[in-house]
Amino acid sequence: MKKFDISILSVSILLLGLVVLGVYESWGKKSDPVLAKAGDTEITQYELYNEMKGLYGKQMMNELVAQSLIVQEAKQQNITVSKEEIDKELAAMQQQIGSEEAFLDYLNSMGMDKVKLTEKMQVLMTRDKLLDQAFPITDEQIQAYYDQNKDQMGSPAPALEQVKDQIKMILTDSSRAENYDKWWTELQEKHHVKYADPTLKADKS
Repeated sequence: MKKFDISILSVSILLLGLVVLGVYESWGKKSDPVLAKAGDTEITQYELYNEMKGLYGKQMMNELVAQSLIVQEAKQQNITVSKEEIDKELAAMQQQIGSEEAFLDYLNSMGMDKVKLTEKMQVLMTRDKLLDQAFPITDEQIQAYYDQNKDQMGSPAPALEQVKDQIKMILTDSSRAENYDKWWTELQEKHHVKYADPTLKADKS
């Protein structure tokens, strides 16, 4: 399963910004603005876009398609993520980095802010809820994990009810990673995803 990568998100935002703010308009006008000069060499907007497309195009397109499908699928299944849930995740991220000031500085260094990050986190958390609904963890799975691993949980081993929530979290993370590719393929087929530019279609994992 694709992990959250704030640096890739910032690149995606930059690349999308180039498209929205000028590239398509430039193509329509048969012009290509010069963004920089290096000696006698001019570096144009199209060259920058094309280079970034080659480096990040597939991943960005995959993220944009995924975001669209996740929103549509969540609406169909009436799945939502609350502000409280998002705030809890953001607080955990901030705690890992340190102070709020350090957290905001880090976001700024990645070309992001809390608003953009919140939007992305909402999509990722919605995706996880969709996966959890598609592949729910059963009591039988929890019992089997407990039976196989209780000897490593201490002596004496804790009762199942004491560790049930932790076991469910472990199994949920494993299930998301194991089933993501299958779920994503089926989601694209369900919504009939087509790529006008085949070079932007993500490679099969």
